[in-house]
Amino acid sequence: MSFKAIFVVLIVAVVGWSAYWWVNAGMRRDAVETWFAERQADGWVAEYGDLRVTGYPNRVDTILTDVALADPDSGWSWQGPRFEMLTLSYQPFEIIAVWPGQHMIASPYQRVSVEGEVLRASLAVSANGQFELDRARIEGRDVTIDSTAGWTVEVPELAVATQQPEDTPDPTRHRFGLTLTDATLSGDLRRQFDPRNLLPATIETVHVDALATFEAPVSLRTLERDPPPLAALDIADISAVWGQLDLRAQGDVVADARGFAEGRMNVRARNWEDMLALAVANGALDQSTAQAAQFGLRLLAAAGGDSNTLDAPLTFSDGVTRIGPLPLGEAPRLR
Repeated sequence: MSFKAIFVVLIVAVVGWSAYWWVNAGMRRDAVETWFAERQADGWVAEYGDLRVTGYPNRVDTILTDVALADPDSGWSWQGPRFEMLTLSYQPFEIIAVWPGQHMIASPYQRVSVEGEVLRASLAVSANGQFELDRARIEGRDVTIDSTAGWTVEVPELAVATQQPEDTPDPTRHRFGLTLTDATLSGDLRRQFDPRNLLPATIETVHVDALATFEAPVSLRTLERDPPPLAALDIADISAVWGQLDLRAQGDVVADARGFAEGRMNVRARNWEDMLALAVANGALDQSTAQAAQFGLRLLAAAGGDSNTLDAPLTFSDGVTRIGPLPLGEAPRLR
């Protein structure tokens, strides 16, 4: 091939790629402007100071400044000086969202300031027009959440992820994971969870690994308008370590006709009597129920060979939660 032919091919490639980028960037701008216009038509406060689409030639990065969103129906709002949506030009359905180092979330009851060295999310959606969620991940590092209600949470590291099963992809099923380390509670929040100051201020670890099945596909459209109800949970692990307390559980539950959890989980609780006292102190369990259950739970723990560690089934049926044969209260709602 002659030099002239090579030059022509390069020019055509550059022009073609440039046209592709400008079309892609224009579609991204139109999508953002349309979304804000639709929210305003719904009665929201939906404003931004500036909208830029940059990144030519290999990226399509959308940058919004001075963003304010408020839903009048729920009373929730969000404000931030900057919000970014970053994509590669050739992977438009894989997005990285970056929040500013400081932003504000408000509800009818309180305002929460969120600060963090890293606050970002990544997600991948289908290209079929329904934007079904394939996978998503939220990461935070050195995050501080400070509320006007008088409480603060400090989290050095936080990771939340969800993904369709790799072996059998299905938009109605997502494996969900959460990892939280060394979360420090202070103020009213700590007093709410631990009013008698029985535990240290720092929760060492919280870990969740579960497969969730929903009644409809999970997509950007359904999450925005009407999130699909939860139908079932296959829990591989829920564990938490807080001071001398160590709780681990696994099992399967489904939503019954009334939306209550129905199923069974195997629970292992170290220093379970302290957990019982904590549940009574923060109002999660009434005193009479705890006293009625305590004797039976001591027998169950002793049967396992360690009176400080309780290994027992946690069952949910007919809207009631039981540990072993002992009722604890209403079953949690899945929907």
